[in-house]
Amino acid sequence: MGAFGLLAHALHSAVLTLLASVPTLAWHGWLIGAATIALAGAFQFSKLKYRCLEKCRTPLSFVIEHWHGERQARHAFSLGAHHGLFCVGCCWALMLLMFALGTGSLGWMLLLAAVMAIEKNVRWGARLSTPLGVALLSWAVVLVATHV
Repeated sequence: MGAFGLLAHALHSAVLTLLASVPTLAWHGWLIGAATIALAGAFQFSKLKYRCLEKCRTPLSFVIEHWHGERQARHAFSLGAHHGLFCVGCCWALMLLMFALGTGSLGWMLLLAAVMAIEKNVRWGARLSTPLGVALLSWAVVLVATHV
């Protein structure tokens, strides 16, 4: 997850550089926000999201399935990194949204963190993905409609 954080930071730096070099984008920065929200909303419907969510929700079965017992410390680290990829895989879009919205509001960060925790840890959490996707896509449409 640390690598995802570094990647998000690099993406943020790239966006800031792009905004500095293309003044028109700076005046229409809401487009970047709307695109980020729409991307997070669309990802909520992807097969990759559900596949990764299923692996992330069951860490014990993941370990049992992949544990070979050789070189225990190294293998444990490798399993943790492998399982972490699934956890980032199911939530990367919401994490990106958290990064974008959370820089301006602790409340949005807390709300998105709660949604991700429910999605991954509560039995009915996977059923939250579709309504969340609809809400995010609707929000992106409203942002575009109000700015055009």
